[in-house]
Amino acid sequence: MRQTSEQALERMLQSWEGVVANRPSEAIRWADDLFAVADVLDGSSTLIRAATDPARSADDRAEITRSVFDGKVSGEVLDFVIGLARERFPVADDLSEAIDLAGVQTVLMSAQYHGRLDQVEEELYRGARVLGDERALRRTLEDRGVDSSRRRELAERVFGGWTAETIALIGHAVVSDVALIPQMRRWVTDAGNRSKHLVAIVTVAQPLEADQERRLTDILTRRYDKPVEIHVGVDPEIVGGLRIVIGADVIDGSLASRINNVKSVFAD
Repeated sequence: MRQTSEQALERMLQSWEGVVANRPSEAIRWADDLFAVADVLDGSSTLIRAATDPARSADDRAEITRSVFDGKVSGEVLDFVIGLARERFPVADDLSEAIDLAGVQTVLMSAQYHGRLDQVEEELYRGARVLGDERALRRTLEDRGVDSSRRRELAERVFGGWTAETIALIGHAVVSDVALIPQMRRWVTDAGNRSKHLVAIVTVAQPLEADQERRLTDILTRRYDKPVEIHVGVDPEIVGGLRIVIGADVIDGSLASRINNVKSVFAD
């Protein structure tokens, strides 16, 4: 992608990560939606030109995108895609590539928030090696003469014991008709880049002020001895305090949790 397109994608991913962080269980489904949108755009030169036409206003491009995908993908993905359509893409095909890359990052976000990013990185590396050794398997998975759904089914059978994120990425690569080994190696690098920092999902009863977020980030960075990015969600039901989830670690300092603990004592 061109630098302008990469910058547009980066801006959108910064806000998108906060959406995924608050509902990580939906991440793989959202990634599938993003991959589907990218496929539709790739398959229609008329649509992708209209959605990136610099002569149209940002509102016009957004409305074109909405009219095509409204009701066909989740509301969260629709908002993300519309947001991207408002950006400037000097080359039309950069839009579909950006959406596809967003899908990959969404899968990796899922792995990170569920504490299995390192496992996904290792599985992708091992998968590339397996395909390098098993040439007949690789040729079948890359054979465009074989129906894509059958190739995906085969990939899911071969790698079925691995994480949901790894299977989602390999399945996407198979139906995307790309060279599998180079693609999987690129994803190994993407996973490694993402694993250089931790992500903390913070739930609070009321929004945090900027200085509170900075202090919390500093505290968590010192505790884990690794850079930490925090994503804050508001949930009045926790009553007070905050709840922090970092991978498999749960730090629950909410008043609601303490109340429930007291109730459990009386229940016993």
